Amino acid sequence: MRLLRAAALGFAAGVVWGAGARLFMRLLTTSPEFSWSGTLFILGVGAVTGTCVGVVHAARVSGRSAWWRLAGLPALILFAGQGMVLLPAAVGMAAVLRGRAVARTLGAVVVAGSPLVVVLSDESLGVTRTQVVGLALMVLSAVPLGWGIGEVVGRWPPRRERAMAPAVRPTPVVEPVAQT
Repeated sequence: MRLLRAAALGFAAGVVWGAGARLFMRLLTTSPEFSWSGTLFILGVGAVTGTCVGVVHAARVSGRSAWWRLAGLPALILFAGQGMVLLPAAVGMAAVLRGRAVARTLGAVVVAGSPLVVVLSDESLGVTRTQVVGLALMVLSAVPLGWGIGEVVGRWPPRRERAMAPAVRPTPVVEPVAQT
């Protein structure tokens, strides 16, 4: 039941992420074109990715086999095509989220702030305010992607059966039989 609940929650989170992705794509472009097929595809990819990560997360916290990581493989479709632009930020954010508190804070500022500083410092690009908001939203979308990558590739806790088993089996004590 936990896997099903996590899959449903991941599905919903993926759809929300997909809506945010569609929004930042709309804000980044200078000539926005809207199509239902494109929007539904983005929402669908987000839903598949969220579902996969939700299943992997539930398997991890319930102590299932590490083979459940393979449930995250279909999520790689997110980084195909134009989604490849998100991969460096997502991998960087995964590394940031696995660090200590100071490293996480500093790393998140660097990962999220560096693209904004580069774009804002070069006035020759002619970036509009709408595009800056779109870029900020795109960078922020790397946070849940980084968390998802960390869930799939992070250290898997030992299974409960193995964790409860004694490390060394005691040797049985054989009592000598007394002869009378």
